[in-house]
Amino acid sequence: MAAALVHDVGHGPFSHAFEAAASAFSEDKHHEEWTAEIVSGKTGVNRVLESYRNGFSKEVADLIIADTPADIYASIVSSQFDADRLDYLRRDRMMAGVLHGGFDFSWLLANLEVGSVPLTQDDEVIGEVGALILGRKALQAAEAYVLGLFHLYFTVYFHKTTRGAEKMLTAMLKRIAELVRNGDGDLTGMNSSHPVYAFIKSGGLSDYLWLDDTSIWGCLSDLSKAKDKTISYLAMRLACRRLYKVVDVGALLQNKGEAAVAQFKMRLADMQKAGECEPIDVFSDTAKRNPYQRKGLDTPDVLKKVLIRRSDGTSFEDLRDCSDVVKALEERSLFRVYVRDNATKRKVLSLVEGL
Repeated sequence: MAAALVHDVGHGPFSHAFEAAASAFSEDKHHEEWTAEIVSGKTGVNRVLESYRNGFSKEVADLIIADTPADIYASIVSSQFDADRLDYLRRDRMMAGVLHGGFDFSWLLANLEVGSVPLTQDDEVIGEVGALILGRKALQAAEAYVLGLFHLYFTVYFHKTTRGAEKMLTAMLKRIAELVRNGDGDLTGMNSSHPVYAFIKSGGLSDYLWLDDTSIWGCLSDLSKAKDKTISYLAMRLACRRLYKVVDVGALLQNKGEAAVAQFKMRLADMQKAGECEPIDVFSDTAKRNPYQRKGLDTPDVLKKVLIRRSDGTSFEDLRDCSDVVKALEERSLFRVYVRDNATKRKVLSLVEGL
């Protein structure tokens, strides 16, 4: 329960957008690692957890950063059927105002049970572990859950406007970091005491904890007056919501296959190297989502699966093995570019047309 409550405290400003930018100018940490550091470090969160039991903070941190769930508690914190996904799928649908992505949450809980599943190594059973198993009557609700999550990524999280703004923000932060690290922080328009500036310099937890959305939103006006043209340009456009326009290259080249997309990327890189467009003119964006990760039932990965009780009630199976709907789903990817003006858009479209 404690891990579920604090598992996201390590997110930086604007969540994954800041994470992508920070990987370029600080130690490459995912938010789970920052969360574990907050839980384990000299913080208020750590003090509360340790007041419950000595060593309790480490137990919580280990649950959060585990790649593969070791028991039912870890699977509730992070798996393909965890409390986090069940929460944000419902909450984000409401906050984004979209109707698709719905599933019968109450029916899933009504048919949820705890059972024992075997763990094997080299085809030998080495023990059992507790796991969440859904009753057979919840099969359709489980399908709707998987489909809903898959759809929400491409309609909300991977929405062209969302991703475009993230690309602009990431480029601006990377440029700020580049200047600060080169000793040219005075060109950023940002005061050296600013939380973002301080974190770029130190990369430490104490400065990371001061970062939030407001720390970036609040300095856009200063950044728009930066001496560096890239920073001032991007900050002004973000502040005024004049976002870059999208060219969905992946969709335009869909019938020509992955080879055409790869060729486009090479030609775009050549065009940038030749100085036909500036780095700030075009931002590339690649994203993909696997609707359901299939792994064996005879490894600890069984705790990552959505398990469905068999019709006879005596055993269980992977949702993908008993659902034609889930079985038919395939990984989906996208490739887009975002352009600053119509002239750049024409150059990009000419590359597409030449393939």
